[in-house]
Amino acid sequence: MVQLSDLPLPTKAKNLLSVVLAQLGLIKRDSQRLSAIPLTERLKVALAAFIALFIVTFISLQLADPASTIVLLASMGASSVLLFGLPNSPLARPWSFAAGHLISAAVGLICSHLFTDLALMAAVTIGCVLFFMYIFECMHPPGGATALVPVIASVDTVLGYDFLLYPVALNVLVMLAVAMLLQKFWLKRGMQVPVQKFDPIHLHHDQSPLKRLGLQPEDLLSALNSFDTVVDISEQDLERLYQRAKLNAYQRTSRDIRCSDIMSKDLITVSADTPLFLAWQLLRKHKIGSLPVVNAARQLQGIISTVDILKHVQVPSYAATLKGLNRLLVQQHYRKQQQLQVKDRMTTKLVTAAPEAHLTTLVPLMSDKGLHHIPIVDTDGVLHGIVTQSDVIAGLFNSQLSD
Repeated sequence: MVQLSDLPLPTKAKNLLSVVLAQLGLIKRDSQRLSAIPLTERLKVALAAFIALFIVTFISLQLADPASTIVLLASMGASSVLLFGLPNSPLARPWSFAAGHLISAAVGLICSHLFTDLALMAAVTIGCVLFFMYIFECMHPPGGATALVPVIASVDTVLGYDFLLYPVALNVLVMLAVAMLLQKFWLKRGMQVPVQKFDPIHLHHDQSPLKRLGLQPEDLLSALNSFDTVVDISEQDLERLYQRAKLNAYQRTSRDIRCSDIMSKDLITVSADTPLFLAWQLLRKHKIGSLPVVNAARQLQGIISTVDILKHVQVPSYAATLKGLNRLLVQQHYRKQQQLQVKDRMTTKLVTAAPEAHLTTLVPLMSDKGLHHIPIVDTDGVLHGIVTQSDVIAGLFNSQLSD
């Protein structure tokens, strides 16, 4: 084994520098690298925080009491980092945010009325804030700063209990409303939904295929609750992390099978202007479930499937008294169908993969998302092929045979 003392001096210095930088957290060896988050996503988060703070400050100024000296809580800046930078953290949930600030402000305000010594007042305030955050399960670090506002202000004047309404409650409620709207409509994250007790794609009470074997959500939740400190990750995020790690491990240890290796290349395609009845005839003739919709440059524009066509078909009732009317309606409906084109029924919100993507990236999409076919496109949107569930099964089977 090579000892550190046996290495050349420049190598020693380089290794020592790496160790120091890692200890300082400047080199990420065992944690998430923030630089791995796409630049566009980082810019969107920064812009969302800008919008939220601007709206909170603007509304607070409009409703400000002329005699008030506090318009905006500095802790709103810290909260915006959690709400937008760490939106899935248990510390950033709506209850943690709102109760964390309001309870902390109440504790700080009460302590400012009970004590006169600043050191004792600050210490009791923060101690009580932490205890009540544990009791009410609303751990939110910026709440500690909110609690100290009336404590620090008591050096000059003791704040009244209207401090809880303005600026605390106003700042908190406006920030929460703006953050939830921005998360849903701008960052497209929305709120974390409760863990599903059934398969949300197929609407049955079995777990999704990837979750039926191995580690279960209950195991993860039990492990989280076994810690005696707050773990800043939700059970849902931990489950997604575990599933991703399993796929990465399988990808590392299995054959290097890419989408380009298993995809179908000789595709039957249609254009957006193709009559819908011709697309239906192609689906029946070739006994396939979907047709890619491409333009003249073979760029993918959508997918037309048997489901897209059949879900608009209305099955009439042939009761004796309505037989004539139904026949007339069916004939009218048929004439309308003759005029429809593929673009009237095709699906345009598509999940695609790149030709160089590993086979394992398709497994969760098909097993848990209910997808039956995934188009393979390049960076220009040009269609190269399509992978079906059968292709994935064959690829995994051949990989196991090779191993």
